Amino acid sequence: MSRAGASLYIHIPWCLSRCPYCDFNTYAAQTWPEEEYAAALVAELSFFCDRAPFRDAVLDTVFFGGGTPSLFAPATIERLLGEIAKRSPINADPEITLEANPGTVDRDRFAGFRGAGVNRLSIGIQSFQPRLLRALGRRHSVAESRIALDAARAAGFHNVSIDLIYAVPTQTLTELEADLAETLSFAPEHVSAYSLLYEPGTPLTRDLREGRVERASDELEATMFEAVHAHLAAAGYAQYEISNHARPGRAARHNQAYWRGGPYLGLGAGAHSFAPGAAPMAPEARDGVRWQNLREPGRYIAAVRDDGQAVDEHESLTRSQAMGEFCWLGLREARGISAGEFLARFGRDLAEVFPHVDGLRRDGLVEDRAGRLALSSRGLLVADSVFASFF
Repeated sequence: MSRAGASLYIHIPWCLSRCPYCDFNTYAAQTWPEEEYAAALVAELSFFCDRAPFRDAVLDTVFFGGGTPSLFAPATIERLLGEIAKRSPINADPEITLEANPGTVDRDRFAGFRGAGVNRLSIGIQSFQPRLLRALGRRHSVAESRIALDAARAAGFHNVSIDLIYAVPTQTLTELEADLAETLSFAPEHVSAYSLLYEPGTPLTRDLREGRVERASDELEATMFEAVHAHLAAAGYAQYEISNHARPGRAARHNQAYWRGGPYLGLGAGAHSFAPGAAPMAPEARDGVRWQNLREPGRYIAAVRDDGQAVDEHESLTRSQAMGEFCWLGLREARGISAGEFLARFGRDLAEVFPHVDGLRRDGLVEDRAGRLALSSRGLLVADSVFASFF
Protein backbone atom coordinates (compact mmCIF):
# COMPACT_ATOMS: atom_id res chain seq x y z
CA MET A 1 0.00 0.00 0.00
CA SER A 2 1.43 3.38 -1.01
CA ARG A 3 1.94 6.04 1.62
CA ALA A 4 0.30 9.45 1.37
CA GLY A 5 2.41 12.43 0.33
CA ALA A 6 3.03 15.52 2.43
CA SER A 7 5.04 18.72 2.31
CA LEU A 8 7.41 20.20 4.87
CA TYR A 9 7.96 23.93 5.41
CA ILE A 10 10.84 25.19 7.57
CA HIS A 11 10.70 28.82 8.66
CA ILE A 12 13.94 30.75 9.20
CA PRO A 13 12.69 34.07 10.65
CA TRP A 14 15.79 36.29 10.54
CA CYS A 15 16.69 38.94 7.97
CA LEU A 16 19.51 41.47 7.90
CA SER A 17 16.80 44.15 7.68
CA ARG A 18 13.02 44.14 7.43
CA CYS A 19 11.36 45.38 4.25
CA PRO A 20 8.63 48.00 4.80
CA TYR A 21 5.99 45.96 2.95
CA CYS A 22 6.67 42.67 4.76
CA ASP A 23 4.08 41.23 7.14
CA PHE A 24 5.74 37.81 7.50
CA ASN A 25 7.04 36.65 10.86
CA THR A 26 10.55 38.06 10.42
CA TYR A 27 13.11 39.76 12.66
CA ALA A 28 15.97 42.06 11.66
CA ALA A 29 19.23 40.86 13.20
CA GLN A 30 22.96 40.66 12.63
CA THR A 31 23.34 37.48 14.69
CA TRP A 32 20.94 34.66 15.49
CA PRO A 33 20.93 31.44 17.57
CA GLU A 34 21.45 29.15 14.60
CA GLU A 35 22.49 26.00 16.47
CA GLU A 36 19.80 26.32 19.14
CA TYR A 37 17.11 27.05 16.57
CA ALA A 38 18.15 24.12 14.36
CA ALA A 39 17.98 21.80 17.37
CA ALA A 40 14.43 23.00 18.06
CA LEU A 41 13.44 22.35 14.45
CA VAL A 42 14.68 18.78 14.70
CA ALA A 43 12.87 18.20 18.01
CA GLU A 44 9.62 19.58 16.61
CA LEU A 45 9.97 17.40 13.52
CA SER A 46 10.43 14.34 15.73
CA PHE A 47 7.27 15.17 17.65
CA PHE A 48 5.05 15.35 14.58
CA CYS A 49 6.69 12.49 12.65
CA ASP A 50 5.55 10.20 15.45
CA ARG A 51 1.92 11.28 14.98
CA ALA A 52 -0.72 11.17 12.26
CA PRO A 53 -1.04 12.37 9.59
CA PHE A 54 2.71 12.85 9.16
CA ARG A 55 3.76 9.55 10.74
CA ASP A 56 2.64 7.66 7.63
CA ALA A 57 3.54 10.25 5.00
CA VAL A 58 6.26 10.47 2.36
CA LEU A 59 7.67 13.97 1.96
CA ASP A 60 7.28 15.18 -1.62
CA THR A 61 8.63 18.68 -1.03
CA VAL A 62 10.74 20.55 1.51
CA PHE A 63 10.78 24.37 1.53
CA PHE A 64 13.14 26.58 3.54
CA GLY A 65 11.38 29.95 3.73
CA GLY A 66 11.65 33.11 5.75
CA GLY A 67 12.98 35.49 6.52
CA THR A 68 16.23 34.81 4.74
CA PRO A 69 17.13 31.11 4.91
CA SER A 70 20.32 31.76 2.95
CA LEU A 71 21.71 33.39 6.11
CA PHE A 72 22.02 29.92 7.65
CA ALA A 73 25.24 28.05 6.94
CA PRO A 74 25.08 25.34 4.26
CA ALA A 75 26.28 22.90 6.93
CA THR A 76 23.19 23.70 9.01
CA ILE A 77 20.87 23.14 6.05
CA GLU A 78 22.67 19.85 5.31
CA ARG A 79 22.29 18.75 8.92
CA LEU A 80 18.59 19.58 8.89
CA LEU A 81 18.00 17.65 5.67
CA GLY A 82 19.88 14.70 7.12
CA GLU A 83 17.73 14.75 10.26
CA ILE A 84 14.60 14.95 8.12
CA ALA A 85 15.69 11.90 6.13
CA LYS A 86 16.19 9.94 9.37
CA ARG A 87 12.66 10.64 10.54
CA SER A 88 10.53 10.61 7.42
CA PRO A 89 10.76 8.89 4.04
CA ILE A 90 11.43 11.33 1.20
CA ASN A 91 10.18 11.06 -2.35
CA ALA A 92 12.75 9.62 -4.75
CA ASP A 93 12.46 12.84 -6.78
CA PRO A 94 11.83 15.53 -4.15
CA GLU A 95 11.59 19.25 -4.67
CA ILE A 96 13.81 20.89 -2.04
CA THR A 97 13.65 24.69 -2.21
CA LEU A 98 15.60 27.36 -0.39
CA GLU A 99 14.77 31.06 -0.52
CA ALA A 100 17.79 33.29 -1.00
CA ASN A 101 18.36 37.02 -1.11
CA PRO A 102 21.06 38.62 -3.25
CA GLY A 103 23.87 39.95 -1.10
CA THR A 104 23.70 36.98 1.28
CA VAL A 105 25.11 34.41 -1.14
CA ASP A 106 28.00 33.75 -3.49
CA ARG A 107 29.07 30.85 -5.68
CA ASP A 108 30.70 28.92 -2.81
CA ARG A 109 27.68 29.35 -0.56
CA PHE A 110 25.31 28.26 -3.32
CA ALA A 111 27.56 25.27 -3.99
CA GLY A 112 27.29 24.41 -0.30
CA PHE A 113 23.50 24.48 -0.45
CA ARG A 114 23.52 22.37 -3.60
CA GLY A 115 25.83 19.86 -1.94
CA ALA A 116 23.53 19.80 1.09
CA GLY A 117 20.68 18.52 -1.08
CA VAL A 118 18.83 21.70 -2.05
CA ASN A 119 17.79 21.38 -5.70
CA ARG A 120 15.66 24.50 -6.21
CA LEU A 121 16.32 28.16 -5.42
CA SER A 122 13.81 30.97 -5.06
CA ILE A 123 15.74 34.23 -5.35
CA GLY A 124 14.16 37.47 -4.14
CA ILE A 125 15.22 39.87 -6.88
CA GLN A 126 11.99 41.99 -6.77
CA SER A 127 13.32 44.52 -9.33
CA PHE A 128 16.35 45.35 -11.43
CA GLN A 129 15.69 49.10 -11.03
CA PRO A 130 17.86 50.75 -8.32
CA ARG A 131 15.23 53.30 -7.35
CA LEU A 132 12.55 50.64 -6.99
CA LEU A 133 14.80 48.52 -4.81
CA ARG A 134 15.22 51.58 -2.58
CA ALA A 135 11.45 52.15 -2.54
CA LEU A 136 10.96 48.53 -1.49
CA GLY A 137 13.57 48.81 1.25
CA ARG A 138 15.71 46.08 -0.26
CA ARG A 139 19.35 45.95 0.90
CA HIS A 140 20.83 44.39 -2.20
CA SER A 141 21.97 46.16 -5.36
CA VAL A 142 21.19 45.34 -8.97
CA ALA A 143 24.79 44.19 -9.38
CA GLU A 144 24.36 41.76 -6.47
CA SER A 145 21.21 40.39 -8.10
CA ARG A 146 23.09 39.64 -11.29
CA ILE A 147 25.98 38.10 -9.38
CA ALA A 148 23.58 35.88 -7.40
CA LEU A 149 21.80 34.60 -10.49
CA ASP A 150 25.07 33.83 -12.27
CA ALA A 151 26.41 32.17 -9.10
CA ALA A 152 23.33 29.95 -8.82
CA ARG A 153 23.95 28.52 -12.29
CA ALA A 154 27.69 28.18 -11.67
CA ALA A 155 26.91 26.21 -8.50
CA GLY A 156 24.89 23.68 -10.47
CA PHE A 157 21.29 24.77 -9.89
CA HIS A 158 19.02 23.86 -12.79
CA ASN A 159 15.77 24.91 -11.14
CA VAL A 160 15.77 28.61 -10.28
CA SER A 161 12.80 30.85 -9.54
CA ILE A 162 12.96 34.65 -9.63
CA ASP A 163 10.62 36.76 -7.51
CA LEU A 164 9.43 40.12 -8.85
CA ILE A 165 7.18 42.79 -7.34
CA TYR A 166 5.22 45.24 -9.49
CA ALA A 167 2.78 48.13 -8.95
CA VAL A 168 5.38 49.76 -6.72
CA PRO A 169 4.58 53.45 -6.05
CA THR A 170 5.66 55.57 -9.06
CA GLN A 171 6.75 52.50 -11.04
CA THR A 172 6.09 52.84 -14.76
CA LEU A 173 5.04 50.21 -17.24
CA THR A 174 8.35 50.75 -19.04
CA GLU A 175 10.24 49.88 -15.85
CA LEU A 176 8.21 46.72 -15.40
CA GLU A 177 8.89 45.68 -18.98
CA ALA A 178 12.61 46.25 -18.39
CA ASP A 179 12.43 44.05 -15.28
CA LEU A 180 10.72 41.31 -17.27
CA ALA A 181 13.26 41.55 -20.08
CA GLU A 182 16.21 41.23 -17.70
CA THR A 183 14.50 38.41 -15.84
CA LEU A 184 14.10 36.49 -19.08
CA SER A 185 17.74 37.14 -20.00
CA PHE A 186 18.69 34.83 -17.11
CA ALA A 187 16.31 32.10 -18.37
CA PRO A 188 14.94 31.02 -14.98
CA GLU A 189 12.73 27.96 -14.84
CA HIS A 190 10.09 29.79 -12.80
CA VAL A 191 8.95 33.37 -12.21
CA SER A 192 6.75 34.61 -9.37
CA ALA A 193 5.44 38.11 -10.03
CA TYR A 194 3.41 39.69 -7.25
CA SER A 195 1.48 42.92 -7.14
CA LEU A 196 2.65 44.96 -4.15
CA LEU A 197 0.31 44.48 -1.19
CA TYR A 198 -0.36 47.00 1.56
CA GLU A 199 -0.70 44.75 4.58
CA PRO A 200 -2.13 46.09 7.86
CA GLY A 201 0.49 47.15 10.37
CA THR A 202 3.41 47.47 7.95
CA PRO A 203 5.48 50.67 7.56
CA LEU A 204 4.45 50.84 3.90
CA THR A 205 0.76 50.89 4.81
CA ARG A 206 1.43 53.56 7.40
CA ASP A 207 3.21 55.64 4.75
CA LEU A 208 0.23 55.18 2.43
CA ARG A 209 -2.23 56.26 5.12
CA GLU A 210 -0.15 59.31 6.00
CA GLY A 211 0.28 60.37 2.37
CA ARG A 212 3.99 59.69 1.94
CA VAL A 213 3.40 57.21 -0.86
CA GLU A 214 0.67 56.82 -3.46
CA ARG A 215 -0.35 53.40 -4.63
CA ALA A 216 -0.61 52.52 -8.30
CA SER A 217 -4.05 53.03 -9.81
CA ASP A 218 -6.28 50.03 -10.36
CA GLU A 219 -6.00 50.60 -14.09
CA LEU A 220 -2.20 50.61 -14.07
CA GLU A 221 -2.05 47.58 -11.80
CA ALA A 222 -4.34 45.66 -14.16
CA THR A 223 -2.24 46.72 -17.15
CA MET A 224 0.90 45.54 -15.37
CA PHE A 225 -0.72 42.22 -14.49
CA GLU A 226 -1.60 41.66 -18.13
CA ALA A 227 1.89 42.74 -19.24
CA VAL A 228 3.49 40.18 -16.92
CA HIS A 229 1.34 37.42 -18.37
CA ALA A 230 1.88 38.49 -21.97
CA HIS A 231 5.67 38.81 -21.75
CA LEU A 232 6.17 35.57 -19.87
CA ALA A 233 3.72 33.62 -22.01
CA ALA A 234 5.50 34.77 -25.17
CA ALA A 235 8.74 33.42 -23.68
CA GLY A 236 7.24 30.00 -22.95
CA TYR A 237 6.20 30.40 -19.32
CA ALA A 238 2.69 29.17 -18.51
CA GLN A 239 0.69 31.12 -15.95
CA TYR A 240 -0.29 28.11 -13.87
CA GLU A 241 -1.43 30.22 -10.91
CA ILE A 242 -2.39 33.87 -10.51
CA SER A 243 1.13 35.09 -9.70
CA ASN A 244 3.24 32.14 -10.81
CA HIS A 245 4.65 31.24 -14.20
CA ALA A 246 6.78 28.27 -15.17
CA ARG A 247 8.40 26.44 -18.00
CA PRO A 248 6.91 22.99 -18.68
CA GLY A 249 7.41 20.68 -15.73
CA ARG A 250 8.75 23.43 -13.46
CA ALA A 251 5.65 24.52 -11.53
CA ALA A 252 6.35 24.82 -7.80
CA ARG A 253 5.19 21.49 -6.41
CA HIS A 254 5.35 22.77 -2.83
CA ASN A 255 2.89 25.59 -3.53
CA GLN A 256 0.64 23.26 -5.49
CA ALA A 257 0.34 21.12 -2.36
CA TYR A 258 -1.04 24.16 -0.52
CA TRP A 259 -3.55 25.01 -3.23
CA ARG A 260 -4.72 21.41 -3.59
CA GLY A 261 -5.40 20.90 0.11
CA GLY A 262 -2.60 18.45 0.80
CA PRO A 263 -1.11 17.99 4.27
CA TYR A 264 1.82 20.21 5.13
CA LEU A 265 3.85 20.53 8.30
CA GLY A 266 5.36 23.88 9.20
CA LEU A 267 8.37 23.88 11.52
CA GLY A 268 9.76 26.98 13.20
CA ALA A 269 8.64 30.21 14.79
CA GLY A 270 5.23 31.29 13.49
CA ALA A 271 5.04 28.45 10.94
CA HIS A 272 1.63 27.24 9.76
CA SER A 273 0.53 23.63 9.27
CA PHE A 274 -2.50 21.87 7.84
CA ALA A 275 -3.90 18.34 8.11
CA PRO A 276 -6.88 17.48 5.85
CA GLY A 277 -8.46 15.42 8.64
CA ALA A 278 -7.54 15.03 12.29
CA ALA A 279 -4.32 16.19 13.94
CA PRO A 280 -2.70 15.67 17.36
CA MET A 281 -4.34 18.73 18.89
CA ALA A 282 -7.77 17.99 17.37
CA PRO A 283 -8.22 14.21 16.99
CA GLU A 284 -11.97 14.63 16.54
CA ALA A 285 -11.64 16.87 13.46
CA ARG A 286 -13.28 15.65 10.26
CA ASP A 287 -12.68 18.34 7.64
CA GLY A 288 -9.21 19.49 8.51
CA VAL A 289 -7.14 21.25 11.15
CA ARG A 290 -4.74 24.14 10.73
CA TRP A 291 -2.41 25.45 13.37
CA GLN A 292 0.24 28.08 13.92
CA ASN A 293 3.33 28.05 16.10
CA LEU A 294 4.39 30.66 18.61
CA ARG A 295 5.84 33.55 16.65
CA GLU A 296 8.72 34.85 18.79
CA PRO A 297 11.81 32.67 18.20
CA GLY A 298 12.88 32.55 21.86
CA ARG A 299 9.43 31.45 23.01
CA TYR A 300 9.29 28.91 20.19
CA ILE A 301 12.63 27.38 21.17
CA ALA A 302 11.63 27.22 24.85
CA ALA A 303 8.26 25.62 24.08
CA VAL A 304 9.80 22.92 21.89
CA ARG A 305 12.41 22.22 24.53
CA ASP A 306 9.70 21.76 27.16
CA ASP A 307 6.89 20.10 25.19
CA GLY A 308 8.30 18.90 21.88
CA GLN A 309 6.05 21.32 19.98
CA ALA A 310 5.14 25.02 20.02
CA VAL A 311 1.55 25.21 18.77
CA ASP A 312 0.08 28.58 19.71
CA GLU A 313 -3.41 28.23 18.25
CA HIS A 314 -5.35 25.81 16.10
CA GLU A 315 -8.65 25.70 14.25
CA SER A 316 -10.80 22.76 13.20
CA LEU A 317 -12.43 23.56 9.88
CA THR A 318 -16.18 23.27 9.52
CA ARG A 319 -17.59 21.46 6.51
CA SER A 320 -18.61 24.84 5.07
CA GLN A 321 -15.09 26.23 5.47
CA ALA A 322 -13.52 23.15 3.91
CA MET A 323 -15.81 23.31 0.87
CA GLY A 324 -15.18 27.03 0.40
CA GLU A 325 -11.42 26.60 0.69
CA PHE A 326 -11.47 23.73 -1.80
CA CYS A 327 -13.00 26.14 -4.32
CA TRP A 328 -11.06 29.33 -3.81
CA LEU A 329 -7.70 27.64 -3.42
CA GLY A 330 -8.37 25.46 -6.45
CA LEU A 331 -9.42 28.45 -8.52
CA ARG A 332 -6.05 30.07 -7.90
CA GLU A 333 -4.59 27.54 -10.33
CA ALA A 334 -5.17 27.79 -14.06
CA ARG A 335 -6.41 24.21 -14.12
CA GLY A 336 -9.33 25.20 -11.83
CA ILE A 337 -11.52 22.83 -9.85
CA SER A 338 -13.32 19.60 -10.65
CA ALA A 339 -16.94 19.02 -9.70
CA GLY A 340 -16.16 15.29 -9.60
CA GLU A 341 -13.35 15.81 -7.10
CA PHE A 342 -15.62 18.02 -5.01
CA LEU A 343 -18.29 15.30 -4.95
CA ALA A 344 -15.76 12.61 -4.06
CA ARG A 345 -14.40 14.61 -1.16
CA PHE A 346 -17.57 16.08 0.31
CA GLY A 347 -20.37 13.84 -0.97
CA ARG A 348 -22.29 16.81 -2.36
CA ASP A 349 -22.70 18.44 -5.76
CA LEU A 350 -20.70 21.61 -6.32
CA ALA A 351 -23.65 23.28 -8.06
CA GLU A 352 -25.91 22.49 -5.13
CA VAL A 353 -23.55 23.89 -2.50
CA PHE A 354 -22.53 26.94 -4.53
CA PRO A 355 -25.39 27.80 -6.90
CA HIS A 356 -23.90 31.27 -7.45
CA VAL A 357 -21.32 29.64 -9.76
CA ASP A 358 -23.87 29.92 -12.58
CA GLY A 359 -23.90 33.67 -12.04
CA LEU A 360 -20.11 33.83 -12.08
CA ARG A 361 -20.21 31.92 -15.35
CA ARG A 362 -22.83 34.24 -16.86
CA ASP A 363 -20.77 37.27 -15.79
CA GLY A 364 -17.75 35.86 -17.58
CA LEU A 365 -15.69 35.48 -14.43
CA VAL A 366 -15.34 31.70 -14.60
CA GLU A 367 -15.45 29.31 -17.52
CA ASP A 368 -15.51 25.60 -18.22
CA ARG A 369 -12.12 24.41 -19.38
CA ALA A 370 -11.24 20.78 -20.11
CA GLY A 371 -13.99 19.54 -17.82
CA ARG A 372 -13.01 21.82 -14.95
CA LEU A 373 -14.16 25.21 -13.70
CA ALA A 374 -11.50 27.92 -13.95
CA LEU A 375 -11.12 31.67 -13.69
CA SER A 376 -11.49 33.45 -17.02
CA SER A 377 -9.12 36.20 -18.15
CA ARG A 378 -11.61 38.70 -16.77
CA GLY A 379 -11.99 36.73 -13.57
CA LEU A 380 -8.23 36.83 -12.97
CA LEU A 381 -8.44 40.63 -12.70
CA VAL A 382 -11.01 40.43 -9.88
CA ALA A 383 -9.93 37.12 -8.40
CA ASP A 384 -10.23 38.24 -4.77
CA SER A 385 -13.89 39.11 -5.26
CA VAL A 386 -14.53 35.72 -6.87
CA PHE A 387 -12.80 33.95 -3.99
CA ALA A 388 -14.80 35.88 -1.40
CA SER A 389 -18.03 34.65 -2.96
CA PHE A 390 -17.35 31.13 -1.65
CA PHE A 391 -17.61 32.22 1.99
